Amino acid sequence: MLNVLHREGIPIDLIAGTSIGGLVGATYAAGVPVETVHAEVKRISRIREQMRLVDISLSSAGLSVSGRRIYNFLADLIGEDVTFADLNIPLAMVAVDIHTSRPVVLQGGRVIDAVRATISVPGVFASVELGDYRLVDGGVLDNLPVDVARAMGATKVIAVDVLPNFDDAASDMGPVKAGLQLPFAPQNLNELYHVLMIMIAAQTSTCLREYPADLLIRPEIPAGVSLLTGFTEAEATMAAGTAAAEAALPAIRDLLSGD
Repeated sequence: MLNVLHREGIPIDLIAGTSIGGLVGATYAAGVPVETVHAEVKRISRIREQMRLVDISLSSAGLSVSGRRIYNFLADLIGEDVTFADLNIPLAMVAVDIHTSRPVVLQGGRVIDAVRATISVPGVFASVELGDYRLVDGGVLDNLPVDVARAMGATKVIAVDVLPNFDDAASDMGPVKAGLQLPFAPQNLNELYHVLMIMIAAQTSTCLREYPADLLIRPEIPAGVSLLTGFTEAEATMAAGTAAAEAALPAIRDLLSGD
């Protein structure tokens, strides 16, 4: 999506993102070349490479991915010491504080700490301690942070919803796909994940009614792709995003010319 806007010379003044949207937004705001991002995504689309990012930890909460290897991956991709002040454009990411059950907007400090927090899917990745907060994936409460973009000063907001299509993917939308069984996952992870996606979709609809975007784009994500297995379908997923962005170009230009 962002690479199409950049290619077409359409200005991006700021980015607000949650979960994978926060990660993608961070790479763009940090000036990571699109070619580098695509190459890394394709590289980790291989199961062997994904397994190298998995480091399992055991705590009183059970088994989870501790995230140290993911942290190292993000440090290599974005830069370990890059702060929000170093970014090319304003960026905000949303996470949820377990202590207060409230969303937290992250706009300061090191970028990779915020990314690590916003992608921490509850029950799979270990939560992130950041200051007084204990943070997990912001999609639980604010998956499309249009409200955050408005608060940052945006007057025209384009939102991209990459949640699964429940009609097309209901039978195969969970994280266990093509024989891949995460070693720390319960056997009913598919069902748990499906329920989580339903809850996030309902919350997203509520948020969009209260804080509507000027333009909402929904790429046709391949069936079976989830937050946990999206990288295994990296090329198809990126192609879907590119196709959706190109199809939306007339509407985007109309939006920008409507001053």
